[in-house]
Amino acid sequence: MKRVKLENVSLGSFYPRYLRLVNVILPKPLTNKEIEILTAFMELKGDIEKDRFGTQARKLVRDRFGFKKHSNLDNYIKYFKNKGIIVPNDDGRLEINKRLDIPKNEKEVELTFKFLINGE
Repeated sequence: MKRVKLENVSLGSFYPRYLRLVNVILPKPLTNKEIEILTAFMELKGDIEKDRFGTQARKLVRDRFGFKKHSNLDNYIKYFKNKGIIVPNDDGRLEINKRLDIPKNEKEVELTFKFLINGE
């Protein structure tokens, strides 16, 4: 049986919806706050995308959420690392795991869940 739901979404609402959907299949699911913070990193545009978890990017996200201490956001970065959501690239910079990241030029994303049901 195949069930398909097609939905048009704005770019601003895409990332949180996408992350909530893939969250159900992650080995270590994200909390709602982690989804909000990861969404903020994914929404960054321009040159800052090249170092999405660098000092400048962290400052923007920290300001957006009103974190007073660096450690508040650093803890979320640590959680993302522990959950395999962000990983170091070849240059040693942190990036979103390729299995989760959506390239900026994508105009359509399709998620497929397939379950094989065995016996009773």
